[in-house]
Amino acid sequence: MEKARFMIRRDGEFSGTLRISNVATELARDNNVVQDDHVRSVFFERLDARMDKAGPDESTLKLLKDLVRSGYRLGIVTFVRKQRITRRLDKWNMQQYFDSVITPDDEPEFKPSPRPFVSAMGQLKVRPAECFVIGDEPVDMIGGRKAGTRTIGLPQGFFSRDELEKAGADYIIPSLDHLPSIVAK
Repeated sequence: MEKARFMIRRDGEFSGTLRISNVATELARDNNVVQDDHVRSVFFERLDARMDKAGPDESTLKLLKDLVRSGYRLGIVTFVRKQRITRRLDKWNMQQYFDSVITPDDEPEFKPSPRPFVSAMGQLKVRPAECFVIGDEPVDMIGGRKAGTRTIGLPQGFFSRDELEKAGADYIIPSLDHLPSIVAK
């Protein structure tokens, strides 16, 4: 069963992860629903349905196409399980842009460990100095830095610019529209 995660803070430090599926289970228990597998299943069905409808916008698809056309090799390092990310990339017709997709199914040691990033670089046949890790979580910045890459924070998720900078982001961009000017340097 896939475990979605996000970092939690204690005393200003990132100290671990909180599994979103566990939050859903605890909320269900508070409401006297104790069928953990059913709760998780419904949670991910609803999450997938919303994600499938959302999809990437046209500017994101154009950016990916332009990057690949310019010779960049792209990869994904995600907490999402292989089956779910593969299905989502197929649904959004984005699989052709990514030559590497690393999930917890591929690499048991995961973000903020550098190992999944090193695995992706191996599949992409790039050296750390040639690579950028782009992410919206501190674990992306920490893992990318530990793997020797430059890191780009995109504060559009649960975490702020300040939190991404503290985690080691080399650059902060407000949107992916700013990415080409950074990677071209």
